Amino acid sequence: MALAFTGIYTQVPVDSKLVIPPQKPPMECILDTFVTVDIEKAIVIDTPLTYPETEGAPPYDQLRKVVVTGIVNIKVKYSALVPDQKVHVAHFEAPFCALIEWPDGPAQGTPIVIKPTIEKTVFLREDERRIFKAILLRLDVYR
Repeated sequence: MALAFTGIYTQVPVDSKLVIPPQKPPMECILDTFVTVDIEKAIVIDTPLTYPETEGAPPYDQLRKVVVTGIVNIKVKYSALVPDQKVHVAHFEAPFCALIEWPDGPAQGTPIVIKPTIEKTVFLREDERRIFKAILLRLDVYR
């Protein structure tokens, strides 16, 4: 059975600093970066809310939500400040969690698939050990 895009999605920023591990040599400059996303869990949950939320109005669509957890896997290839073996790779993992609203979505426990897309990545060397990273993920919900 082919999956169909539901039209439901969210964008998730994954921003923080990365620190080159002490067993690795210090960094001269960033040569390349590699980013992948693993979705660990995606479930539909019921809420007692309705959509749109209007006081005193008759009930509208039930608001369901999708809870998504995952890991962003990051590899930073860099040139080192050492005379031998100039190129090194540092590996990092950045966990994330997202909550996606789904008005009139399917019942709790309905099987879904989340397809992640890396929309933007920025990696900036701050010093010989620290890197600022900004990653923007788009999480699309499929059924």
